[in-house]
Amino acid sequence: MSEEENMPAETAESVAEEDEMVTAPQLGVADLKLAANIIEVVSNRGAIKAGEMQQVGELYNKFMEFLVANGAVDVPNAEAPAEEAEGESDD
Repeated sequence: MSEEENMPAETAESVAEEDEMVTAPQLGVADLKLAANIIEVVSNRGAIKAGEMQQVGELYNKFMEFLVANGAVDVPNAEAPAEEAEGESDD
């Protein structure tokens, strides 16, 4: 049995109201984008040890997949430069 079930009805209602009034901290797409940028900066600076690289890389990939899926960042297109290079050689 939960604590609310053991309380008088009016006390349980006040606890439920207090729970509704408390708002959870918000985490948005901009925060995730910032976190991905921070990971990129610290990895470029060599601040991540070799034993940590896999875990950090996996987290970064999860952030990027989420951000791409939600349209917050553009999908990096690796084929575009190759196509442009081919088009330039045809001139």
